[in-house]
Amino acid sequence: MKPILFVHIPKTAGTSLNASAEEHFGSAAIEKDYGEGAPHTSDLVRRFIYEGLTADQFGFTENFLNANKAWLTGHFAADRYLPFVGCENAISFVRDPVERIISEYLYRRRTQGLTCSFEEFFQRPDETNKQYAFVGRFPWRAFHFVGTQERYAEGLAHLRETLGIPIKLQEKNRRIDQEHETINQAVREAVAARNLHDQALYDHACAYMEKQFAARKAGLSFCYHDIGFESEKHAIGWAFYEANNTPVTIELSVDGKVESTIEAIEHRPELQLLKAPREGCVGFRFVLSDYIGASSIEIVAKQTDQKLLSWTRS
Repeated sequence: MKPILFVHIPKTAGTSLNASAEEHFGSAAIEKDYGEGAPHTSDLVRRFIYEGLTADQFGFTENFLNANKAWLTGHFAADRYLPFVGCENAISFVRDPVERIISEYLYRRRTQGLTCSFEEFFQRPDETNKQYAFVGRFPWRAFHFVGTQERYAEGLAHLRETLGIPIKLQEKNRRIDQEHETINQAVREAVAARNLHDQALYDHACAYMEKQFAARKAGLSFCYHDIGFESEKHAIGWAFYEANNTPVTIELSVDGKVESTIEAIEHRPELQLLKAPREGCVGFRFVLSDYIGASSIEIVAKQTDQKLLSWTRS
């Protein structure tokens, strides 16, 4: 089994998942990067990432892989290790942005002696759009899985089945705090307004996760995909099946009629960098200028009949 890269966004059930992984793999198989001064940061990470004048991601990854480690986790932006471990081995969890930042504030005040007000805390630049900074800036749809904290048990069941790892459900680092309820609606709205990138990531992750659940329940290989769509202009995207170099056949239907069928074989450098199948040659595009005035457009992965995009004129 290839090692798993788990990007642990604070207060998204990551402590529970790490505990489950450690119980299954054993602590010796786990590497952690929680920052230079964090007690949980492992020795191998400390040696290659923090003790030199410059972080040596290659040196760390080479030693990590040679030691047959199983799990790499921590609070870091995905690109620190993603190009070395690969997108198909990457997982993460996200959470409703307002709930997540309230939870982190209360946790840090309770355990780390944080003394500032909540208003001061959520306005810090490094606490704004934190989930986007960790995961959302990267092609996260190419990750093996990005689940949600609110549906953690279902996400873990999905990982057990798709990764073939019998990790057990655990609930760590959870606390019901009455102060959570005292934060008024105006402040919640102010938090939401500062975290629009996080909200967009969360909304898209929820919808994408539902597609993955549906494919698994139907017994289908999930077609990983992302599409930039502008009606009457173009649809430009990428698609692949995990660990499969067979090109995805992409079908375009306009107003219920199949108009074009192509293979997803264009080179996408960002996906090659992240070790996607076919060396990143998984892109496709449709020109839509011939379908001005269309009422509906659908894009489907033909091999498994999975709907990648569905658009209806409003």
